[in-house]
Amino acid sequence: MTSSTPSDLGGPTTAFLVERYLPPTAVNGLAASVARVAALCADSGPTGIGVQYLHSAYLPAEDTCFCLFRAPSSDTVRAVNDEAHFALDRLTEAVLLFAGDPSATRGRDDPAHVPNNNQSETS
Repeated sequence: MTSSTPSDLGGPTTAFLVERYLPPTAVNGLAASVARVAALCADSGPTGIGVQYLHSAYLPAEDTCFCLFRAPSSDTVRAVNDEAHFALDRLTEAVLLFAGDPSATRGRDDPAHVPNNNQSETS
């Protein structure tokens, strides 16, 4: 499964979602940890490991942080997080969906289509 090709990475990439379950004491260093992994991704550039940091979301009620990356493989996402000393609990392949831009979405069976369950597939 590939997502849209970002020109700054120079080739097909896949999206990955990193989940981190944090104890309340880790929240104080969360912004610094996110900044560290984002900086490593930015420093790698097109000639480096090719990991692009996209976004993070922290859910205080769940003590969970989600980080979204584009990368050639899960191994490269794991490597950049290891290098940043930012432990992860789960690393999952993801499908990126963009409002108003159906050409930017990808699905497992058809690289150009993510079905809408509310509409007929034969229209």
